[in-house]
Amino acid sequence: MRYTYKKERRDPQIQSYITTQGKKWRIKFSITVRNQKKFIEKNGFRSFDEARAAKQDLLNQVSTNFNNKNITVYEYFNQYCQEKIDNGSWRYTTYKQSTYMFERNVFPTWGEFKLKDVTRLDYQSWITKYAKTKRYSKNYMRLLNGLVAGVFTDAVLNDVISKSPIQKIKVSGSPSRDTSITRSEFNTVFNFIKDSERLTLQQRTMALLTLIGLRHEEIMGIRVKYVKQNMLGIFETINIHGQVSTPKTSSSNRWVPMPPIIEEHLQRCIQQSKLVYASNNLIMSKNDLIFVNHLAKQVRYSELSTIFKIISRETNIHVWPHKMRHAFSTIAFGIPGLNPKDIANILGHSKIDMSLYYNNGTKEGQTDAMEKIISLF
Repeated sequence: MRYTYKKERRDPQIQSYITTQGKKWRIKFSITVRNQKKFIEKNGFRSFDEARAAKQDLLNQVSTNFNNKNITVYEYFNQYCQEKIDNGSWRYTTYKQSTYMFERNVFPTWGEFKLKDVTRLDYQSWITKYAKTKRYSKNYMRLLNGLVAGVFTDAVLNDVISKSPIQKIKVSGSPSRDTSITRSEFNTVFNFIKDSERLTLQQRTMALLTLIGLRHEEIMGIRVKYVKQNMLGIFETINIHGQVSTPKTSSSNRWVPMPPIIEEHLQRCIQQSKLVYASNNLIMSKNDLIFVNHLAKQVRYSELSTIFKIISRETNIHVWPHKMRHAFSTIAFGIPGLNPKDIANILGHSKIDMSLYYNNGTKEGQTDAMEKIISLF
């Protein structure tokens, strides 16, 4: 039976028509993907909304079917990233780091390759030569390979490819930079931070906070309200992109016992920052950041790294913020009688290893651990 179709003004690709059973709707349109045109027509919908929903479903199916055959590494990686962001699996910093690593390392060689055309032999040859050419550390190459493997595994789960070529890849690279530090070197660094006139009060305080195991982004996010007597709350971070976020993991939300020297410096910093806020016609509140520049804005994320460049140059000991976190852990675990779980709690780790999984530690234990550690300074 021939029908008279009337285009809907809301969507011309959906038309209504009258049948013996009443008013019906159909969808009729064409779609071009990768220079291939496909015509789509389907009838019998009971309402405009039903037809519109079906149209969207068909568009998704067609796009997927076309893309699955010829999707490139570049295209799939972007879809992969978007899904990670949408479902909350990745923080923004993870997204930025991952895209940077792919853009810098993977896309120049593999970006235009179709996923299905990547072979294990070619990839293994590439990653081995790439590590040698770039002189990247083995740890960095492991991270890069793990990211690539994750993308291809996801493609397998989504039936884009039948098997991942990124399996049992042998990763090489140069040795990672040494994070170890001797007791003598630690004392030299600590004494410089504590006494040197080369550092301002704010710089000294930020550097001291690394000595009790705080992460870079945790130091940047300290606000007045998180300083409570001899305890410091870690509940916000500010990342390299200036974004305020929650700490890295749920266990990273914590109260950290402060040794007297750090408590004193933080209180002095608060008083100094109050004057900075006042000079900008602002009243410092408990919600404000402690570490600010002359305009009462958060200091640059790179400020802490700059401080450690000064420390490295003046002490002739190569140190950086995260190295001091390693140093704290090394010293703490070397002190007899301390509960390892208390040390992990101070650092914001959920566990040390499976053997210590059920050892929860105590607040008193964390304070005791900090007192014993700081007594050695």
